[in-house]
Amino acid sequence: MKQKQSTARLTLYILIAMGTSASAGLPTVNFTDWRETASFILSVAMTGLVTARSYIDQTPTRVDEV
Repeated sequence: MKQKQSTARLTLYILIAMGTSASAGLPTVNFTDWRETASFILSVAMTGLVTARSYIDQTPTRVDEV
């Protein structure tokens, strides 16, 4: 897999994971409470980071292949 394809796939995986996480938690968040809002935003961001880390750990040999 080429580097550009790998980056596109990683971006897509991250957006799907973050979108799923956000849509699952959205109905339960009280946006008038700044602590709850900040916690929600951080949890969605951490979902993206964990997804990226998981993808990078699993695909180093496929990314390096040309």
